[in-house]
Amino acid sequence: MRIHFPQPLLGCLPLLIPSLLLADANLSSPIAGYVADPSQPVLRTISGVPGAYLFSDPIPLPDGVTRIHLAPGPDYALIESGDAAPAVLFLSAGAVDHVAPLPGAMPAADWVAFSASGRAAVLFSSSAQRLQLLTGLPAAPQLALDLDASTFPEQPLSAALSDDGSLLLIASRNSVYRLSPGGPPQLLLSVGRIVSLAVLRNGAGVAVSDASTASIHLLRNLDSTLDIRVLVSGLSGIGRLYPATDGATLFVARPAAKAVLAVDLASGDIQTFPTSTAPVQLVPLRNRDTFLISAKPGQPGSVFWRDGNAGRFVFIPAIIQEVVQ
Repeated sequence: MRIHFPQPLLGCLPLLIPSLLLADANLSSPIAGYVADPSQPVLRTISGVPGAYLFSDPIPLPDGVTRIHLAPGPDYALIESGDAAPAVLFLSAGAVDHVAPLPGAMPAADWVAFSASGRAAVLFSSSAQRLQLLTGLPAAPQLALDLDASTFPEQPLSAALSDDGSLLLIASRNSVYRLSPGGPPQLLLSVGRIVSLAVLRNGAGVAVSDASTASIHLLRNLDSTLDIRVLVSGLSGIGRLYPATDGATLFVARPAAKAVLAVDLASGDIQTFPTSTAPVQLVPLRNRDTFLISAKPGQPGSVFWRDGNAGRFVFIPAIIQEVVQ
């Protein structure tokens, strides 16, 4: 069968054919993960294999979506739609599978923090002065806590939590507090300037990065006699933290040094993996210990993963918006 193009369209074929090939590649290639635009409701897949990753065209979303909070691990996101109740957006094979409601969840949050495997989340709103804990995500979400944030000693800027929601911490610029249903926030740590905090796998402790001392503090025995120690120091330009799936290692981004570190939680030994771009984030993708470390809208991206004792990095080309005249 021959396909006949109108004469005015023939001059556009060099522009159209790469776009068609890219669309076909996105549909047939494996899905490495997803990336959400922080400034607008745009969601894309990262498709292909290491060394040949591509950003897809935007995934069609339900009408009215205003914001996307992409979860780590499972293929889902929390979506906001103006004043309507938020919902769980389930993804499959690079497309929206279905949407499920989130009963009781507030419609708009300043920020959302997920547990390491994405099975629990914290929502915070400064205008509503509310903090909510959701557990059982994504299939059976429950509103486990709904707290009046006006009673907190300081306004939280971030949070970290265990997958079952039993360990919940909030952080201001300088302090880390533990929250519980039956009492006031419990102060655990005060430092110069908190950059990131992460609950370790299985709720075994908490890691906190402090920019003022260029160090990482490790908090253990949170249910008994609290043990606080400096895990590593001398890490100027420290950034995001994320617990490795082995439960024994902590990944650390150092944007200023253009490196990702793997820190042994027992010994404090450090493996340094130099990068060609600043790792400004550690967004987990679908494969084990694989992270999107850079992906500004309209710019190339970069992926890091640990392969045994080696660190691997691959480049994702930017999306080129071509105009057909």
